Amino acid sequence: MYDIGKREIKALKKAVDSGHFFRYGGKEVVAAEKEWAQKVGADTAVMVTSGTASLIAGLQALGVGPGQSVLLPGYTFISTALAVTAVGAIPLYVEVDESLTMDPEDLRKKIRKHTGCIMPVHMQGMPCNLEPILDIAAEKGIPVFEDCCQADGGSYKGKRLGSWGAVGGYSFNQFKIISCGEGGACVTSDPNIAERLYMAQDGSCSVWPETGAMSQAFFCGGNFRFNELNAAMLRVQIKKLDKILKRLRKKRKELLETLEIPDDCTFIRTHDEEGQCGVCLLIQAPTADRAEAVEHELAAAGHTVHRPINSGRHVYKAWDVVNSQRGGVHPEWDAFRHPKNQRIATHYDRAMKRTDDLLARTVLLHTPYVKKK
Repeated sequence: MYDIGKREIKALKKAVDSGHFFRYGGKEVVAAEKEWAQKVGADTAVMVTSGTASLIAGLQALGVGPGQSVLLPGYTFISTALAVTAVGAIPLYVEVDESLTMDPEDLRKKIRKHTGCIMPVHMQGMPCNLEPILDIAAEKGIPVFEDCCQADGGSYKGKRLGSWGAVGGYSFNQFKIISCGEGGACVTSDPNIAERLYMAQDGSCSVWPETGAMSQAFFCGGNFRFNELNAAMLRVQIKKLDKILKRLRKKRKELLETLEIPDDCTFIRTHDEEGQCGVCLLIQAPTADRAEAVEHELAAAGHTVHRPINSGRHVYKAWDVVNSQRGGVHPEWDAFRHPKNQRIATHYDRAMKRTDDLLARTVLLHTPYVKKK
């Protein structure tokens, strides 16, 4: 969250004064969906309660479930994996490249007959190497679901992240580029997927007149409905998004041009320097010990830094609940014990050496943001 102020308060007050907070019959959620779809260049957006909800709803809309696996990078928030288990499928890990996003070469090696979806994650606002990922997916006939939860508004080769794959998922919580406290969205340009996204975000949509006619058969979805208050705040944030990104990118560029780092370290370029969100820059050292020393030096100089290897909730080997295969309380709702998943080899006990090495040798420096008065 970078820029919250009087405009959001005014929008919230207007929504509160309306006395109508529910999605159905309101105006704010529908308007936010149209504005977000337009912003990212997709035909349809469906607002949901969180980034995790966007991933679960998107996987449901793609028809991913028991008997299938989903390939995701070893560096992402744990919710990427948890969303997979929530639909009864098995998350499997793919190595990252120097930009700390999914490595297409390892992706190709990990594809199996049971691969039901490929989920690249645009971590820390850095675009994945999307073209080869999409080429591999098209060759194998596997849908791509872009996890853009940390990259609201980012781009790849001039096209917004989330609009490349079959589905894109976003987060608007406290820690994201734009925020409404908590919220998320799914986007797609496939009309059939769009209808299923709508059903996934609200299982009761079949009994609401506002839903209208559907070409897809209704199914029993959950309840990830957005509300008028969050939507009112988010609409203001959407209008601010491009200015926020412009300021972050400018400051990041200044740091790349002026920050002095040791000769044995290098700045890592993203897969699209124009489209990255500007929230951080990556410095890679020759060894983990050297990276630790550089981390301390930069922190002493006043920079906000950390090494990704130490961010447990974002590193695959720290996801004990997944790696120990505790998928659910009731055994029939436990993805790891579902009969259709018994032949899917997880190999959670195997270290991903390249990912471990890169995360340990990388120092992530957060871009400072100064809000204009």
